[in-house]
Amino acid sequence: SLESLRDRGAPQEVLRALEDAREGGARVREIVRDLRTFARSGGEARARVDVRRTLRSAVNLALAEIRRRARLDLDLAEVPPVLGAEHRLGQVFLNLLVNAAQAIPEGAADRNRIRVATRVEAGRVLVEVSDTGAGIPDEVLPRIFDPFFTTKPVGVGTGLGLAIVHTIVAELGGEVRVRTAPGQGTTFAVDLPAAAPAATSPEAGSPEPAQVRIGRILVVDDEPLVARAVARVLSPPHEVVAVDGGPDALARIEGGDRGFDLVLCDLMMPGMSGMELHDRLRAVAPELSRRVVFITGGAANPDVRAFLERARRPVVEKPFDPPSLRRVVSSMLAA
Repeated sequence: SLESLRDRGAPQEVLRALEDAREGGARVREIVRDLRTFARSGGEARARVDVRRTLRSAVNLALAEIRRRARLDLDLAEVPPVLGAEHRLGQVFLNLLVNAAQAIPEGAADRNRIRVATRVEAGRVLVEVSDTGAGIPDEVLPRIFDPFFTTKPVGVGTGLGLAIVHTIVAELGGEVRVRTAPGQGTTFAVDLPAAAPAATSPEAGSPEPAQVRIGRILVVDDEPLVARAVARVLSPPHEVVAVDGGPDALARIEGGDRGFDLVLCDLMMPGMSGMELHDRLRAVAPELSRRVVFITGGAANPDVRAFLERARRPVVEKPFDPPSLRRVVSSMLAA
């Protein structure tokens, strides 16, 4: 690991290069996660959504557009969750951020601002996206939420962004308000009802601290470098057995070696995918199929999404960082 190389006195230029690579990998992982969040299909049941987390994901995706035009100010005060679908609310925030950026011409980023703020107002959640752009003319303002209406140049806007915002917010029982003046910028305020407090059991006391459990872990990955990286992260204290792919894992298990507390399995592998291995395990070793954690590089085609929704197994995204992987493993072993 980077820490062990630093302890052994590795050259500073090597450490800096590795640190840059690690930070770059983390950034790619965040972007993939954000894209997967907003690319989900509809029809999902409503759940409690963390507004600030969804806002940060939208900001990550819009950041390249914003930086060319303005500085970004975030004032994300703590707010209660709202009831909805994260990907739908993410579409609202992403559309508002891109709309704010495109209201400001390129070339004067130091003189312009886009501000994103959250607060609680009269028991409701308020999200504001403000820009220092040109503002909206009075004659245009009544039509901004009309589908296919746009004042942007051909090829820049479809006229659907604000229409989508209005539709989604209305579905969530909220309201979109606009404050604007020509030459003085625009503020879009999204007003949403807060979700009801989660039910708690009055008899439940403070949870006991979880005990660290040492396990025997099977790592299934067709990339030897990934398998060795997982082994270095988890052992010690855990015993890690690595195999090169689904057929090797299945042969070992069918041969009688089933004493694994956890199976970390790459989702997309040639020959036998993680999905196929999981389905085979359900037939030959159902207890192990319930101990699978998938590792994925972010593949999100409809078949993969449908499988993950059906299997309901935890997923660790590549490139993973050691603390996150250890937390997932500890949580699964404790359960």
